[in-house]
Amino acid sequence: MIYIYLLIVAYGITFGLQHKVPFIWKKSAFVDEMLGCSYCTGFHAGWITWILYSSAQANLLDEPLTFALFVNMILFAFAAAAFSYLMDVVSQWLELSVQK
Repeated sequence: MIYIYLLIVAYGITFGLQHKVPFIWKKSAFVDEMLGCSYCTGFHAGWITWILYSSAQANLLDEPLTFALFVNMILFAFAAAAFSYLMDVVSQWLELSVQK
């Protein structure tokens, strides 16, 4: 259940970065390209979410970053990327359906 919550948090970060933080746009071509892609932004939101959650649970503070923890972070980042992309596609579909 916690992973569903964390995926929603990652999507919230993705949505916020893409649509609600205009001061980071037009500073770098790389950042603009990343923010235009919900999968790419979702990946970065995923590892950020994982680090914040793990830090809050004291996992990162008590033990060093092992290979297993790194793999968990990367896997969660990919899951968050896929979830963010899926949610973006669904929200675009809903917006188009409402406009008709």
